[in-house]
Amino acid sequence: MAGFTFSDDDFRTHLSPADFLAACDQAFRLYGQGVLLNPARRETLDRGVFRLEMPAQWPGRYQARKVIEEHPGAEGRLGVRQAYLELEDLTRGTRFRLEADYATDMRTGAAGALGVKYLARGPVDRIAVLGTGRVARCLARCADQLFGLRQIRATSRQPANREAFARDLAPLLRAPLQMTSSLAECLDGADAVLTAVPTSTPILSLTDLGKTTIVSVMGGDRRTRQLTPDILEGLVVLVDHLGQAEESGDFVHARASGRAAHLRLVRGEAGQVLTIGDAACHHLPAGETRPRLAYFTGLAAQDLCAAVALCEKLANKKE
Repeated sequence: MAGFTFSDDDFRTHLSPADFLAACDQAFRLYGQGVLLNPARRETLDRGVFRLEMPAQWPGRYQARKVIEEHPGAEGRLGVRQAYLELEDLTRGTRFRLEADYATDMRTGAAGALGVKYLARGPVDRIAVLGTGRVARCLARCADQLFGLRQIRATSRQPANREAFARDLAPLLRAPLQMTSSLAECLDGADAVLTAVPTSTPILSLTDLGKTTIVSVMGGDRRTRQLTPDILEGLVVLVDHLGQAEESGDFVHARASGRAAHLRLVRGEAGQVLTIGDAACHHLPAGETRPRLAYFTGLAAQDLCAAVALCEKLANKKE
């Protein structure tokens, strides 16, 4: 069986933000239709090394396995992080191994932007990005591509991080970028808030938001919490995968504090919890039960579709 290897640079060179948006939109739609399967992920911790395996299946066409390994660094900080994807084309008998650090960040950014699109009831002119790390940059780039924005605001507690974010990102954006030193200034007048902050202390509360503001959260592991409990109880919440969301920090805290029953998860007519796949397929309810908060934990289905997009592009270039 033939095999090929692609690097992060291949993703950077050949897939634009628009390509990642298209791949993730496809993944969410096929996931919602039951075409793409996203089996349970597997986490292990051995001698301080965290390993996450995320399978995905497109029966009869592709199967994939995303692997993330995190090695501890000094003083409890994250050391070396490695992400790769194994993709098998079942119709051609071809295997691919793809580096996936950059792709993971970009598919996460695309998901956050698409979450805003699926939930918004009107125009999205101004967005607020909380955080200035790799994922926050991808959120800004994908939202900039997806919407005709009048302004992007971003914030971080560290001036050096704000300066680096503006220096590196502003030349890549169509919309004007304004860096702010306070959360209140960043959120003022925002139609949507996208947050990707690896914090153990919540940074966003319900009182910070406008009456119609959409929130798109890039959830972390059980150690991280970005939201105060009143947001998950005050806004209707859309998850990408319920089981995975329940193991993220915001949901773990709600369960530990006896508040899990108060979470307002969006549900269908039969009482089932709806997901991002239902949103992509336009199956969300209207009115007061329509969600305003999208909570993402990452789907291997997204990685599969992004990998397929890259492989098809490179195959077309060779023909």
